[in-house]
Amino acid sequence: MVNKLIIIISLIVLISVHIIEIIGFSACDLCLKQRWAWYLALIIASIPFIITINFNKILLSIISIVLFCNAIFAAWHAGIEWDLWSGLGTCNSSVIFDSNNLLETLKESSVPVCDNASLRIFGISLAGYNFIVSLLTSIFVLIALRKKDGSKETK
Repeated sequence: MVNKLIIIISLIVLISVHIIEIIGFSACDLCLKQRWAWYLALIIASIPFIITINFNKILLSIISIVLFCNAIFAAWHAGIEWDLWSGLGTCNSSVIFDSNNLLETLKESSVPVCDNASLRIFGISLAGYNFIVSLLTSIFVLIALRKKDGSKETK
């Protein structure tokens, strides 16, 4: 049951961000890196449906740790967007500028920066929502693991 919920949540998060990109909101470097945890959670949560060996508690523990780390990463990114601290060099354009064609290079490059959220919903950026969803999912998995009959209900 827990694995199915993780798969559903991961798919909702990943499909949502790709739809937002299709609509026209570009993702910055940190936004793209925050998706890795959701892809990893999706893959790990699918393993018990493919392999019959019962080590699901270990897999769920890994998912919880990965999503908790992703929540920290998303909070750091949200802090950059709110100008609480500065971002890394990867938050800037990674385009190599040619001094001979500087204007053309600038016109062609539209790399989003990490300190400016391209979309806010109810005042919260997607990094903020990623923090909330990652943290809540991580806590949910931990609670499911702590149940007495967790081994029976975790699939």
